[in-house]
Amino acid sequence: MNQLLRPLARADATAAAALHAMCFPDPWSVKSFEETFEDEAVRAHGFWLGEQLVSFAMTKEVAGEADLLTIATDPARRLHGYAAQLIGALIVELEGAGITRMTLEVAEDNRAARQLYVRFGFTEDGRRRRYYEAGRDTPVDAVLMSRHLGV
Repeated sequence: MNQLLRPLARADATAAAALHAMCFPDPWSVKSFEETFEDEAVRAHGFWLGEQLVSFAMTKEVAGEADLLTIATDPARRLHGYAAQLIGALIVELEGAGITRMTLEVAEDNRAARQLYVRFGFTEDGRRRRYYEAGRDTPVDAVLMSRHLGV
């Protein structure tokens, strides 16, 4: 099957929203993706297998830093390295653009994602207590993480 890592655009909003809905209890709408893809401060990349979007990641740049807005991988396609390839590609691109720091937040109970971020050099900066509630019996903390770029 043909594999392709490429930037995402407004035309990809429906595919991104469908994938996001498979991954999160409170997914973004097609309109939210359309508007986000049109923001010049946003970098969005997707990993495609044939015509199917299997993973994507989006950052937004503000004041020389980039925040990971969201990242999603088809649950049936996890542990195949798609998210790692996306994060690696985004880091290289952001460094090339002179971005000096990347930040993110992740649910405390999302061990796989936290391990991935640590593998890429992210460290914990703090927490937002009981931040994630949607679809959960008990709210969990958001773990705030960051890494310096270009170092």
